[in-house]
Amino acid sequence: MKNYPFVYEPDRSLEVYKSTDEYFATNKSVIDRITEIAWLYHSLHNSIPMTTENLFSGHNFPYTESWNELQISFTLCQFGLYKQAMCSLRSALELGLLSVYYNINDEGHKSVKKWLASRDTTEADTPKSALVWKILLGNESIKEFQSKIDLKSRLMSLGYLHNYVHTKGMKFSNGFGLMKSNSQTFEEVGLKVWMKAYEEIVILVLTLHMLKFPTTVISYDYGKKFGIDIPGFPHIQSFQLEKIKLFLPPDYFELLEIISSKHPETLNFIEWIESHDDITEDQIEEQIMNMDKMDIRGGGFKHYEKNQLVLYNAAKTEDLPTVIKDRMKKLELWAKENGEYEPRFVFPKSEI
Repeated sequence: MKNYPFVYEPDRSLEVYKSTDEYFATNKSVIDRITEIAWLYHSLHNSIPMTTENLFSGHNFPYTESWNELQISFTLCQFGLYKQAMCSLRSALELGLLSVYYNINDEGHKSVKKWLASRDTTEADTPKSALVWKILLGNESIKEFQSKIDLKSRLMSLGYLHNYVHTKGMKFSNGFGLMKSNSQTFEEVGLKVWMKAYEEIVILVLTLHMLKFPTTVISYDYGKKFGIDIPGFPHIQSFQLEKIKLFLPPDYFELLEIISSKHPETLNFIEWIESHDDITEDQIEEQIMNMDKMDIRGGGFKHYEKNQLVLYNAAKTEDLPTVIKDRMKKLELWAKENGEYEPRFVFPKSEI
């Protein structure tokens, strides 16, 4: 039996979540906007280079954790915990800036180590925003952009997020400055305040990453050169770039293109890309086969087959597209010949 005097209860959070969901159902443009922006931020994952030298170094941890904070922030917002949602947004912003900060000299695999290890030393502390901005301005592309469009003011305007962390009076309290009960409630104004900060943060972090990694501004069909196995160079897929163009302020993307087009890294990258022959259909099929073999290893062919049926919404193998059926026949033969037909471990039964 519950005997504590708490009013911020999980059951109450679920009630607010239901109200939030109902709001999205009647305001579809709002949830569509949140979703679209989330995918744009997610696309930054490929903007940070992945090499044999920095693999597993944690150089991309600040961005990954920033992405996690963004998701957590939205979850808190849906439960009516608006103050906490704003605190998580602040963390998402700071970590997004650190992603560029630690990789500014392309040595993130080295510079991030002490901070990543959470060592109890001053030099392992999270750097102050003033230092972060100073280091960012050392990058010529960011410096040029700042000389034409005041990105720093955009950053400074988000300083109010600090007030939610330290509760600067009623406006920044759990009551959000509203006349409401002292527990979670759905508040449209709370959602709108959160959404404004959410958009601003994504604009800022997106822009800084694209300035630091100028090849991300290039619109190119990488699939025609590399198929489904695109190397870990900094890039953003063309369809996402088109959406970023619409999302960023009009003058932002235009200036990003100008700065990127004359950057030596971009020019060398285009030359390198064009030096590759177009990939053939047979090579792409081989890539897919190799990827599917990785899925089969350990889990067995039957588990893989079941996943394919779910993926293509098919009741049985005969209902699958011809190209998929042909591939699965080859993979089934490979699995039997290589001892991968039966699973090496037992999958837990679903409780659903």
